[in-house]
Amino acid sequence: MAGMREDYIERMIERLVAALAAILKAGKAQKTEEALDLVHQTSLTLFGMEYRMLITIDAGSVAGLLEHPEKLKALAKLVSAEAELLQQRGDTEAVAHRLGHALALLQEAQRRRKNPDPETEELLRDVRDRQSRLDAS
Repeated sequence: MAGMREDYIERMIERLVAALAAILKAGKAQKTEEALDLVHQTSLTLFGMEYRMLITIDAGSVAGLLEHPEKLKALAKLVSAEAELLQQRGDTEAVAHRLGHALALLQEAQRRRKNPDPETEELLRDVRDRQSRLDAS
């Protein structure tokens, strides 16, 4: 059973990587609306839930829904990618909200692990740095 769950998580991560690449490509091509649509589609595909719901409820509640730390980390990556797109639009209020939510999701993911995850730690530093830069501007 544990092997099946690990296989599922690995496939989810592969799909996330592909989706993030497509989102990044659309964002770099200044196709912000297309990239934002991809964020919402990816949420439905990976988590089976509407993105809007996952970003409006608190991280602890999201963690209860998604259950696995890797899913929380995947959602945090998606939220962080959306923050970059919103930054292109100049929507600093939405960027601040998304970065705060990504940070809370990553912290929740770390709390739910038996051992610290180096990738999650790196993502935490990155999101905090981005928040600091946003606050300074």
